[in-house]
Amino acid sequence: MDNGYKFLGIGATIFKVLAWVSAVIGVVASIVIFIGGGTPEATRTTGFIGLLLGLVYFFIFFTASEVITLLLEIKNKVDKGSSAV
Repeated sequence: MDNGYKFLGIGATIFKVLAWVSAVIGVVASIVIFIGGGTPEATRTTGFIGLLLGLVYFFIFFTASEVITLLLEIKNKVDKGSSAV
């Protein structure tokens, strides 16, 4: 990886970690709400919404990570191809 784009590689890794953290937090939060659910403050519907949001954030962060990785790979292939000419 080029030194000019080192931060993008780190950013892709950070997004991937954030994706898994958001998925775990969403699942754990919904389990906690389901166990203690049924109260007026936190109904069971809130647990489903927490789970759904955790999965949505997982998808968004993971997709951002993969897009950054893809762009870096394309840049590396273009650089290798142009040096062969």
